[in-house]
Amino acid sequence: MTRVALLFGGISTEHDISRKSADNVISALGDRFDLVLIGITREGRWVLCPTGTNVISDGWDVDGACSSVVVLPGRGLAVVGSDGDLNPLAVDVAFPVLHGQGGEDGTVQGALEVAGVPYVGCGVMASSVCMDKDAAHRIAAAAGVRSPHCEVLWRGCSPQDREGAVEACGGFPVFVKPARGGSSIGVSRAEDPSSYAEALDAAFALDKKVAVEEAITGVEVGCAITGDAVFGTSMGEVDEIVVSGGGFFRIHLEKNPGENTQLRCPSDLPEDVLARVRAAGTAVYEALGCEGLARVDLFVTPEGEVVFNEVNSMPGLTYYSRFPQMMRVAGHELGDVLEALVNDRLTRR
Repeated sequence: MTRVALLFGGISTEHDISRKSADNVISALGDRFDLVLIGITREGRWVLCPTGTNVISDGWDVDGACSSVVVLPGRGLAVVGSDGDLNPLAVDVAFPVLHGQGGEDGTVQGALEVAGVPYVGCGVMASSVCMDKDAAHRIAAAAGVRSPHCEVLWRGCSPQDREGAVEACGGFPVFVKPARGGSSIGVSRAEDPSSYAEALDAAFALDKKVAVEEAITGVEVGCAITGDAVFGTSMGEVDEIVVSGGGFFRIHLEKNPGENTQLRCPSDLPEDVLARVRAAGTAVYEALGCEGLARVDLFVTPEGEVVFNEVNSMPGLTYYSRFPQMMRVAGHELGDVLEALVNDRLTRR
């Protein structure tokens, strides 16, 4: 049976979300592959979790609870024995179910490349570029997809630079985001100078590079895409987000993931608009060099214009996440989608 190293956890603020995604992936793939569970602690240590570990609640991330896993350049993965010896850990392919910095940004992908371990999902460049909102917007715009005006600020920038970023975006309101982030964590909508200052503080606490974006008025839609530009892509149903009570979409509210939102899948938008959404989503996916799977998020304005928002190069795979739902509504269960991705990656080694 094919051995799949499932990587989860990680050092980002999305550590807990990754564990939930991994738990759902285990449920989907546990009887299809021999899963090797490799947890990454919040401090960045890789550990081998016993088969049957509850990746959400078990204390695998406690020091000493599990054996350490190391990356060996050109030689794959190994487990550190009690005597310090390195014991090879044979796997056929890795599946890094990691979200945010230190996992979705190309770093783990680069480590797997160095080790010579094939993996499911976007490569080093695509992962890195998708994580950087400024870079992703520039490439999407070059591919002909409208993107919000974006100004970059660095931690310690002058008050003049902060004011200038808002002016360049056309004034308030603006969105303030950690420039290298994979979710709504640290993202704020600023309506005035006071809320803008608070938003910058929140974003700079997570990243030294912050993106200040023009606020686009419209409906947020998503495209769940698999494949690549060479061998072709496929897409699930387009979904649509309706936010209630003001604010904006926050799928990872832990107590009630859908508390302030309604997810419509399929979207209720007119077919001609959806055709433009699909075309734009595919154009962005291919321009950024995505492969395996990703979720491309866009806005549709009241005038019907399609505007790029962001790409999640490893979308959430929890029971309530958008990517599995969009695939399911299109007739594709998550287990079948992921199994195909693993097998496809193995045929291209």
